[in-house]
Amino acid sequence: MRMVVAARGKHLDETSLSGGQKGAQGGDSLGGMLFREEMATWHQMAPRIVGPSTPQRQRDAIGRIPKSIAGETCGPRPGVRSKNIVMDDNKPASSATDAHAPFHIAGFLVDPSRNLVDSGDEQQSLEPRIMDVLCHLAASGGAVVSRSAIIDAVWGHAFGADESLTRAISRLRKVFGDTRSPPWLIETVPKRGYRLIAPVRFDRDPPRPNADPAKPVARPKPRILIGLALALALLVGAIALWRTLAPARAPDDAIFVTLTPFDSIGDGLAGRGKLLAERIAASLSRVSLLRVAGADANGPAESDYRYAIHGTMQRSGERLRVTVALDDAATHVTLWSGSFDRPLDAGPADDLPGTISAELDNRLLAAAKATIRKKPSQDLKPWELTLLATWVPGSDEVFLRPHTADSFWPQRRALELDPGYAPAHASLASALAYRAMFTNIDGTALLREASQHAEQARALAPYDSGVLYELATYYRLIGDRPGAIAALDRVLAIQPDHPTASFDRLFIAGQCTAGAPAALAGLDQALARISPENPVRWVLLSHIGDLHLARGDYAAAGQAAEQSRQIVRMTWSGITLAAAAASLGDDDAARQASRETRLEWPKLDWNAFAAKGVPLWCLRGTDQSSAAAAFRRLGAIDR
Repeated sequence: MRMVVAARGKHLDETSLSGGQKGAQGGDSLGGMLFREEMATWHQMAPRIVGPSTPQRQRDAIGRIPKSIAGETCGPRPGVRSKNIVMDDNKPASSATDAHAPFHIAGFLVDPSRNLVDSGDEQQSLEPRIMDVLCHLAASGGAVVSRSAIIDAVWGHAFGADESLTRAISRLRKVFGDTRSPPWLIETVPKRGYRLIAPVRFDRDPPRPNADPAKPVARPKPRILIGLALALALLVGAIALWRTLAPARAPDDAIFVTLTPFDSIGDGLAGRGKLLAERIAASLSRVSLLRVAGADANGPAESDYRYAIHGTMQRSGERLRVTVALDDAATHVTLWSGSFDRPLDAGPADDLPGTISAELDNRLLAAAKATIRKKPSQDLKPWELTLLATWVPGSDEVFLRPHTADSFWPQRRALELDPGYAPAHASLASALAYRAMFTNIDGTALLREASQHAEQARALAPYDSGVLYELATYYRLIGDRPGAIAALDRVLAIQPDHPTASFDRLFIAGQCTAGAPAALAGLDQALARISPENPVRWVLLSHIGDLHLARGDYAAAGQAAEQSRQIVRMTWSGITLAAAAASLGDDDAARQASRETRLEWPKLDWNAFAAKGVPLWCLRGTDQSSAAAAFRRLGAIDR
């Protein structure tokens, strides 16, 4: 099935599958059995995003929305499939066109008929016209809708409509936990309008009018069935062989980077700028998503991911200053620049090339993610979907929002397009383990599925540093210290300058063990070496806070966690800050940090976490008592 879906770049729907399905159902032939088995696997995937759509069809869809607040503002139009609309296979087709039909947005159930938004934990009511704004955006299929179009459809010529729309957008962001910058639900497009960027799941479009469900299906002749069986058996064998031998990524599914030899300014620097650029290029080439070339190459012109790196090397007394810039190759806009100082006589062991490449690694992936977010989800390739779901320091992601089962849609969509795509398997394994740690600490279905994806990823791409790093995260979240360390060792063997693997290894080796002092010393040294604006700084601070909390040094734990959260407010440092504050008797600060954590995990029970989550948090280390006591104290004051 993968060759049909991924190699051809098409999306299967019931119409395109019907011919093959009818042929396979003609009897219990090998072809029929194999086809049904493949189809069973296919339909267990995440809800499908179907298409295609064009700007004209999106305009048609918007144009058919009545200029009133009557009920037809919700639901996809018959025959129109929009780019970010996900169809639900498990619901009757007729409901797609019902006025006020419920729909889903990133884990929220929206019921226009009752003006309700249901997160699963609570229901919030919307004013009718605010609901109409949401419906209008949902029906636009990811297209930008102008303010005037929304006002015309919802308020008409009512006085004060412009201000009412601003308030409506603000209210929607508050209800869904969205932010203006960076958004995950509603994007404001300056001087143009608004765009719904979260995936929308409606019911399926109704069947075509000329379809005749009562018409009997012609039974294929035995010879045809035998031929189909043999052909399908060969196809399945070829797919299996291809999956075994294929690399994790296709050559054109990449971020293209050109690197120019650095200009040398000052005496005694002849050739050093070129040598430094070559060492940076060698380091970046180990990143599986990057394709690095010299200045005479610029990547495919049609690629949306083309970047250029250049810089200068300048002598200042006995010091050497290197300035590096990262540009968008298409627009020539500088996306990032930084300076690095070293002694002039630094020897061959100097870590400057690795330090620069590690920072560029994060900056390149973050720039690519920013481009991906602007694209309709329907158009994304498996590697783009997986990168969209992958945590990248410096990508300014918003963590404090509800984490639901729909949070996994990018990885599931990537695997729907390419079931053998190892990075998506690895990303989904770590994401499922993360959810299991905070919602289903006993494990069961989530952890079983996570284990299956981890096994797939390891078998498909044993030499992909990105895949191995995600697997290390998965092992950490399930409390498997040896597995996490082994995976990180392989990452560092393949990509010695990985931005965070060496820091993670120090932390994992020391957490809740006698090795914590050595781990803290190593992380403190690393923190002193990196620049204040380096996006991995908050990761180091979070690790340091966790190590201190496990040792019972609650003041140091709270200080490090707070510094980490000043850079990025996320759950992992938030729970450390809350537990440390509770243990220090600062109940107000503990409750505040706990409330922020519950923005992502509304049902989190601190006492249950102390009993069953701390062993995982400690990677099953022997020194768990201080951390468990801190979370029990938090549970006592924040019920």
